[in-house]
Amino acid sequence: MKSFSDISLAVFGPGLLGGSLLLDARLHGVGDLRVWARREESLGEVRQRGLADFASTEAAAVAEGADLLVLCVPVGGMPALAEQIVRARLGANPVVTDVGSVKASVVAGVGGVCRRAGLAFVGSHPMAGAETAGLGAARSGLFQGAACILTPESETSPAALAKVEAFWQALGCRTAQMDAARHDALVARISHLPHLAAVAATLAAFKPDPSMAQFAAGGLRDTTRVASGPPEMWREILLENRLAILPALADLHRATGELLEILEKADEGQLLARLEEAQRLRATRYP
Repeated sequence: MKSFSDISLAVFGPGLLGGSLLLDARLHGVGDLRVWARREESLGEVRQRGLADFASTEAAAVAEGADLLVLCVPVGGMPALAEQIVRARLGANPVVTDVGSVKASVVAGVGGVCRRAGLAFVGSHPMAGAETAGLGAARSGLFQGAACILTPESETSPAALAKVEAFWQALGCRTAQMDAARHDALVARISHLPHLAAVAATLAAFKPDPSMAQFAAGGLRDTTRVASGPPEMWREILLENRLAILPALADLHRATGELLEILEKADEGQLLARLEEAQRLRATRYP
């Protein structure tokens, strides 16, 4: 990959991830920073904060001359955006990537558009989100230490893959590579299932009597934290990855059913065994 000062970087969607990417790009001295947003009001904030050398609501104009193009919009809108991008006069050996948390549909949709246009695409997922959204929530260093999963296909150019991987690593990410189907099955359990569990816990805890929450300590706050994420964004993610999530959610249903049965029987031995198993499993990741 070129040095940051030689890169022309185009970011499509200055929200939490796109905005954080812009902040890091400025700190790393990216030579030409180009930004697309759907609304002119969003671009006004981008310009005010000095986060773009060129900003427009015209995707093809933003893509023009770019070396690396990063789609930071909801996954459902990525293919249509890619259709606009491929009509632009791009730089030499440009590569398109994204930050979507679902990969099979993105690789098929965006990858298909780029492939037909002879443009390199490498799916990527930096796992660095937060409960808050928008440019106002963006911060530099968001990607530092975060895992970033790349989902190349068999026909992916090694040079394009190396370029995208080097970019995320330069921002502080720990990168790994796997196919899109494995990625979606993985995040269904480590990201999407925890969100659904938090939603279920929130509904069960708050709906009977919301006033009870005033007496809650940190346990309820920590357990339900991710349920504060943007509902529309999560609706799309959960539906896009529905087939991978269903087996994980079925396992959660079985686990809660077992706990219900154990408590109904007041089975001390089985209850202790489940608590110890959960403690042991969690310690393998969070010692």
